[in-house]
Amino acid sequence: MFPWRLLCACVALIVLSGCDVPNAEITGKVTYEKVPHSDISHGLEYNKSFASPVRGVEVQLIEDGTIIETDITDAQGQYKFIKKMDTFVKIRVRAELSNVTGDGDNNAWQVRVVDNTNDSALYTMETNTFEVKRESMSINLHAASGWQGEQGYTSTRAAAPFHILDKVYDIFLKLDAIGDVQLPALTINWSPNNIPQFGDVTIGEIGTSYYQNGQIFLLGAEDVDTDEYDQHVIIHEWGHFFEDKVARSDSIGGPHAGGDYLDMRVAFGEGFGNAWSAMITDQPTYQDSFDQNQATGFSIEIEDNDVINPGWFSEGSVQSLLYDIYDEASDGQDFINLGLKPIVDILTGQQKDTPAMTSIFTFMTFMKENNPSFVNDFNNLLQAQNITTDVDIWGTNATNNGSLTEALPVYLDLAVGDVIRVCTSTSQGADGNKLANHRFIKLNAPVDGSYTLTLTPSRDNDIDGYIFTNGEAVAANDDAGIEPAVINANLAQGISIADVIGYNAEGTAVAAVCFDAEFQMN
Repeated sequence: MFPWRLLCACVALIVLSGCDVPNAEITGKVTYEKVPHSDISHGLEYNKSFASPVRGVEVQLIEDGTIIETDITDAQGQYKFIKKMDTFVKIRVRAELSNVTGDGDNNAWQVRVVDNTNDSALYTMETNTFEVKRESMSINLHAASGWQGEQGYTSTRAAAPFHILDKVYDIFLKLDAIGDVQLPALTINWSPNNIPQFGDVTIGEIGTSYYQNGQIFLLGAEDVDTDEYDQHVIIHEWGHFFEDKVARSDSIGGPHAGGDYLDMRVAFGEGFGNAWSAMITDQPTYQDSFDQNQATGFSIEIEDNDVINPGWFSEGSVQSLLYDIYDEASDGQDFINLGLKPIVDILTGQQKDTPAMTSIFTFMTFMKENNPSFVNDFNNLLQAQNITTDVDIWGTNATNNGSLTEALPVYLDLAVGDVIRVCTSTSQGADGNKLANHRFIKLNAPVDGSYTLTLTPSRDNDIDGYIFTNGEAVAANDDAGIEPAVINANLAQGISIADVIGYNAEGTAVAAVCFDAEFQMN
């Protein structure tokens, strides 16, 4: 008996129609060049690079400029197409993860890596056009780093967007394992032109790697600071996206470093970002490469309990607490291993709706409520960080003032008809995000209604005030000037929070000020 292909050919000699062209199976693997960090210098080690699979991305089969079929790479980076032979096609890989509707037990997500210096064009990788003329074809695609030793980057840094995506894919795997966490679309902006200079982001002047308004921007400046292989940085910034879009973040951002006495909202947000990167990678040594040839860098020991200036205002204390709650290792004080789910549950649940500002106080209050059998262990961790163990969302019993009398109490109480004296401080820095740059006032509204908060400085200073209800801004007065700041707000019965900061008379620099705060019902 003739094989099917030969039989078909014979029939075709007699009848010129009705014989189908055989199909070909096109398979392949998509990989990128992964560049690891040195455990000594914490810079990149290009000589130890290796091929890593590109997982979960869309692969397109294109014929005559038209996408005729798509597939998603599996955990090994593999794809497969069935195509009739004797045609000309090419294969394109998109730097995009997409599961918009969710698939089975998986959550919904969509992430794209684009070039912010090229009209936000999506990064892609594709083959040349080739002829399909065999029943079985293997077409592999590899995104190289572009690094050529002493010559530096001499060709397209094709691997960069795919490594960035791969770290986000790691996050999705962890989230899918713990349940329902639906995510909005995210755009990640990376370019070799992204430099540590603030200005026009469309030409790469992004200043630093950061998250803002549903987008992440990552540095790519060769011999200065590149972040495309710094997995902890990528995942840290994704953590800010998660807080903003799925959970809640009250952080005001700004400059920060280990050992800083920070505004408690910033301390929690940055500490969470660092801890999150360690949880996702299960690598508690945070590494960030930079400088000539990306050969040097710095590291942060996330699990280290011996942090500089521990306290509720320390990102180091926050990251140590959160990671110790998550991880399996016992390091002398940590006998807890709760994993990711209880942490995510609090961030997307109780902390999202708390009337207090997000801080280690809110998080640990809910952690204790949800896990009462571990209260003694939590207290040991808190004590090690010089944070009160008798914790509530308001930090009511806090005693560590970070050497600033103005830092405590964390919240000042203000009832209708009362006037209280409030002072801010710049002794721990004047960036606007340091300890006691802002003071928090609990406004106790007895009924739903219209209220007025009046902030009167004792000398020629500019006062800005913002009122929040359950984390949502409801009123503000941030006009420049030395007159009293008057804020009118419709408030629901219960507690709202006034966040107040002082400036010099010109409103150009954060200043230590004292003022009277008066709360009235209209």
